Amino acid sequence: MKPHLYLQIASKLRTTILRGDYVLGQKIPSIRSLAENEKCNPATIQKAMKVLEEQNLVISCGTLGYFVIASEQEIKELRYQESNKLVKILFENLGELGFSEDEIVNLFF
Repeated sequence: MKPHLYLQIASKLRTTILRGDYVLGQKIPSIRSLAENEKCNPATIQKAMKVLEEQNLVISCGTLGYFVIASEQEIKELRYQESNKLVKILFENLGELGFSEDEIVNLFF
């Protein structure tokens, strides 16, 4: 089952933030602008931004819009958590292909 559009958009924005496309404290483009880029309703973007706010990646400043959090440490921790999830998924998928743990480790060295 495909995730809801707002979750897909939140995931996409999460990746851009964690990658550093937006610097700490930077204003995120407006809801309207993001909705135009994603070709969706502004309410969908608003829901995506609420998800990112709950994940402590952005803060809402009311009518000024949303801003990336200003904590470098928190961004580092979130990047580390995300990388752990991806590594786990990779290991599981390679295991499903029949690779042993030793074979998987050897793929990287």
